[in-house]
Amino acid sequence: MFTNISWGNYIVVVILLLASWYLFIGFRFYFDDLKELISGKRKLQFRGFENPNYQDPQTEQNYQELPETISDQTSLEEFDTTFQDVDALVARLKSFITDATKKKLVKKEFTYYLQLLLREFPSVKDSPFNSSISELIVSECDKLESITLTQKEAEALWE
Repeated sequence: MFTNISWGNYIVVVILLLASWYLFIGFRFYFDDLKELISGKRKLQFRGFENPNYQDPQTEQNYQELPETISDQTSLEEFDTTFQDVDALVARLKSFITDATKKKLVKKEFTYYLQLLLREFPSVKDSPFNSSISELIVSECDKLESITLTQKEAEALWE
């Protein structure tokens, strides 16, 4: 029936079809990873055996992350969310302070609204960025000269 097709041609066609299928799957589902590999942002990592006398196949299946690794990952995630909160807070503070000068708020109202704004970001309150945010509030108020705050007043807003 198919006597015109040789086994060699058949194998070449099957290999080309398989290669095109795997390329399609690679680009469809792993495009971002491939792009990072090609651009050099990520290096290809091979998992090898740490112990050359490896004999127990169950240890790799039962592998769990060390608590140190988990705590490092959670601390990095917490730092990342805190840093995003700081960025959002800085943007809101700057816009609020400029709006407050346009509305000509009294110092008491201004400090009350600042306290409400700072309460929206509780993660920043307990972070090392707390004093930097207070310094930013003082410097922004000094630039506008309509309402002035001292460093102690700015730090008292967090409470």
